[in-house]
Amino acid sequence: MIRRTRQRDAVLEVFKTKERPLTPKEVLAAAIKQAPTLGLTTVYRHIRALEKKGEVTVVDYPGQPLRFELASKEYRPHFICNVCRNVYYFSGQVPDVPFTPPEGFTITGQEVVFYGICKECSLAAKRKPKAK
Repeated sequence: MIRRTRQRDAVLEVFKTKERPLTPKEVLAAAIKQAPTLGLTTVYRHIRALEKKGEVTVVDYPGQPLRFELASKEYRPHFICNVCRNVYYFSGQVPDVPFTPPEGFTITGQEVVFYGICKECSLAAKRKPKAK
């Protein structure tokens, strides 16, 4: 059983309020506002415990640091920004792709990842003065 503490509550609250998968360092940066004595080792410990309980799940993409998000029964495709490298939930309609696995294979999940430039990076690029 996981003991309920202010630090654990702060970590879980960050996952509930952020709209994208987070690295442990990002969790710490947000949670430290509610629990000033929180450290990175404690964040990792709480994330592992929450993952073990099935409350959070890992988001692992090649070339990206491990991120974590609230576990969900609904399918959530992701969007990776080519500029800031953050991972976001993709809320657009994902087209159905008919796929028949080879004989003897059983599909147990799927993952769709979109790449591009996020809203914040797009806005930052528009604000940046052009070099002459």
